[in-house]
Amino acid sequence: MGGSQTGEINRKDGTFHTLDLRFYLDLLREDHDLQRHFLRTWAMGALLMLGDELGDHRYFDHAPILELVYHLRNGIAHGNTFNITDEGKKRLAKHPAHNRNAGVKSTLGTVYEIMPNLTGPVLFDFIGAADVIDILQSVEVYLSR
Repeated sequence: MGGSQTGEINRKDGTFHTLDLRFYLDLLREDHDLQRHFLRTWAMGALLMLGDELGDHRYFDHAPILELVYHLRNGIAHGNTFNITDEGKKRLAKHPAHNRNAGVKSTLGTVYEIMPNLTGPVLFDFIGAADVIDILQSVEVYLSR
C-alpha cells in the first residue's frame, strides 16, 4: 500500500494499478446500490471459499452445518440458483443440510434447511448476507470443538 489515500492492486507480473481508496470508500458509504452489490459479492465469495476449503477436507464428518455450506456453495457456483442433482439428493438423504443446531443464528432462530426439491436463487432469496456471517461463525464454532 502506498500513502494513506492510495492503494495498489497487484498484477501477476508484479506491476500494479494505483487507486484512490478515499474516493472508493466514500462512494461505498454513499451509494446504496453499490453497498448491495458489494455485500452480494462478499457473501458469494465467502461461501465459495469456505465450501472449497471444506471440500479439501471432504467436509470432515458431514455435520448438517457443513453440508449446508456444501449446497449453498454449489448453488452459488452454478448461477446463484439451487438445482439439486440426483447425486445431491442422495447426499441429502445420507447427510442432512441445515443450521438447526448451529452455534450462531438470528435472534428469531430462523432455520435454513436444504430440501431435495429446493429451487430458486440462493443469496437474497433463500438466505441473506447476515445469514452468511451466521453460517461462517457457526462453522468456526463447530470446527473449534
